[in-house]
Amino acid sequence: MTDFVRQNLGRLIHRIGRLGAVLTTNSTIAKKLFWIAVSVGLWALIMFLPTPEGLGVQGQQAVALVVAACVLFASEAIPLPAIGLLIPVYQVVVSGLETELVTGWMMSNALLFLMGTLMLVAALSSSGLDKLIALFILTKVGTSVHRIVFGIVAVSAILAGFMSDAAAALMLAPVLGMVSIIKDSHHGSLENLTKLLIFSVGFGAIIGSPYTPAGGARNVIMMDYMQHLGGIDVSFYQWALYMAPFTATMILVLTLLLPRLFPPETTDLRTAVESLRMEVEERPFGIGQMLVLGIFFITIVLWLIVGDLYGIGIIAIGAAAVLLILGVVDWRHYQSDVDWGVLIIYIGAISLGGYTAETGAASWIASAFLQWIQYLGVDGGNFLVMIVSVLIVVMTSTMSAGATTSVMGPIVLEISALSGIPVMVMGLATALASSFGFMLIVSTPGNAIIYASGYLSAWDFIKAGFWAMVCAFLVFFLMLFLYWPLLL
Repeated sequence: MTDFVRQNLGRLIHRIGRLGAVLTTNSTIAKKLFWIAVSVGLWALIMFLPTPEGLGVQGQQAVALVVAACVLFASEAIPLPAIGLLIPVYQVVVSGLETELVTGWMMSNALLFLMGTLMLVAALSSSGLDKLIALFILTKVGTSVHRIVFGIVAVSAILAGFMSDAAAALMLAPVLGMVSIIKDSHHGSLENLTKLLIFSVGFGAIIGSPYTPAGGARNVIMMDYMQHLGGIDVSFYQWALYMAPFTATMILVLTLLLPRLFPPETTDLRTAVESLRMEVEERPFGIGQMLVLGIFFITIVLWLIVGDLYGIGIIAIGAAAVLLILGVVDWRHYQSDVDWGVLIIYIGAISLGGYTAETGAASWIASAFLQWIQYLGVDGGNFLVMIVSVLIVVMTSTMSAGATTSVMGPIVLEISALSGIPVMVMGLATALASSFGFMLIVSTPGNAIIYASGYLSAWDFIKAGFWAMVCAFLVFFLMLFLYWPLLL
């Protein structure tokens, strides 16, 4: 061995030793590298396995990406916007899809809707209306934290029954504006209280979306399938009769659950309310605020009346543009107050949903899961409905609820016909389970909106979302076994 080789080998060993020392002393870097290794390992394992029958190479690549992306989203091993940017790159470079196809998924109505709603939230904040609306809500429900949580969850849930969960979260987004007031009026950390209030907005919208057909695209899509494929017409009243007890029960459940997950550092916000009142009084209500508030409510009305005709995304960005034209909002407010990283994350999520549908990965996952159920001998009854509902939840975590319902609707109704399960039960169970987007930031636009507040992490969603989902399933199962049979 030459002296040159010895010297360089010694340097290499020394550098490896220094790297090991850095990793052992910096647990954060070590954890990130560990989860990156896990995601890459799972991706490689799926990629190098024999391609399953009926999937295809591109479908296998899509399944591998879904698994790796879920690990990275949950662990935050790399910045979440970076994941959103890499997903379309992967689809073009690795899978060889046409760039126009991938970019078509990215610039969707859902993305425009999220962009417009975040801009409207920024307009509310810059005009001071966020604090005014927050004060109004607080004076109605009182200053007790538990009463405030109940009020926020209930109002958010009720609103979500007549608009999307994102629109409901948008209407209550001003509540998030009081977070800074609360932090300024108390000494010490208020991290738990902050997260408690934010999740009250987001999760309240999630549990409210199933109780009427107007609560989301998934509901309308399933109603159409039940009519044309299942042969039954479901009225607005029937849908609400079956679903409303879920929302009502979950309002109470979340009111009790969320404070246990995030024990508030203070149980009374009287000081914060008074500080908020003083700040609102220092900024009188003017013409600019009236214009912002007027455009805000006109936008919501248009979503309800002509949302299907023009697209809720076009209406949202149109409203944001009108505010700029009227001069009541400056573009700098949009630049500084909108979390553009959240939009990039959602671009990746939307693209991933289109990718799994285009390559057949979504249908293959559903079919493989159902074959596994049949292999276990589960061919009917409520237990089959429960297992199918779990699959729906898994799929709606990686693609939109509407897309999940579109893919799974015909499949579950066919299962219903073969197994003897009532079409009403299977259809409603599919729509309900597809709304359980609690655990991931990208599961629903409403989650993206509350994540944009800057106070939450991906782990917070997993922590709170897991227990919220467990409770939601328990309530759903009680309805499935005890309540729905009374209505059939």
